[in-house]
Amino acid sequence: MTQPIAQALSARLRDMILAGEFRGGQHLREVQLAQMFGASRTPVRLALAASEKDGLLEYSPNRGYVVRPFETKDIASAFEMRALIEGLAARKAAERGLSAEALGRIAAAIDQVDALLSTEAALDDAAREAWRTHNAVFHRAIIAGADNRFIAPTLETVQRIPSVYPPILASYDPALLRKYNDHHRGIRDCIAGRQGVRAEYLMREHVFLAGEEICASLSPARAHGIAPDALS
Repeated sequence: MTQPIAQALSARLRDMILAGEFRGGQHLREVQLAQMFGASRTPVRLALAASEKDGLLEYSPNRGYVVRPFETKDIASAFEMRALIEGLAARKAAERGLSAEALGRIAAAIDQVDALLSTEAALDDAAREAWRTHNAVFHRAIIAGADNRFIAPTLETVQRIPSVYPPILASYDPALLRKYNDHHRGIRDCIAGRQGVRAEYLMREHVFLAGEEICASLSPARAHGIAPDALS
């Protein structure tokens, strides 16, 4: 049971950080979080490690886990890079052609998200984690299908910026996620039809729009060191 609890706590921790409930530079202590969440220290430890991997926390042996300060301009710049890289991946995947198995995985991920968003109800922690999983399946299948060994390592650099990759959204509005899933469907159709240029364009637009949504959702009033004029 430890792993499912850790995943739920990780989702809660991410949401609290992005909502500004923990300020940039603040130490997050395992014992205090365990008391706050009403959980044992083991799943809290796993949740902290997951948030560090996502780029939301920094860890050092002497200081422990600290909320990473970040600026909106850094997120915008990282999304710009991600749009270029994933656009290239989509074009290469379309030109090479994806296997029936890879296209099947992409289609299944899109269908799973459709089912997940079939109601207007707000997504709970488990649903958010499921969305992140299906979203990752879609993007990783295309990156793998590009057959370019430099794409994944380059994206690993980009993912060190919070909220960029894997995508972490400050808001999980079902209408917005449905729009993103429609983007996925259009990109899938272009790749299946071997339309490389259009697949690249749609992927770039998809990633740029996600970046704009996330940057717009970040309030300058939050204590994260975010510059109010960072995007001006």
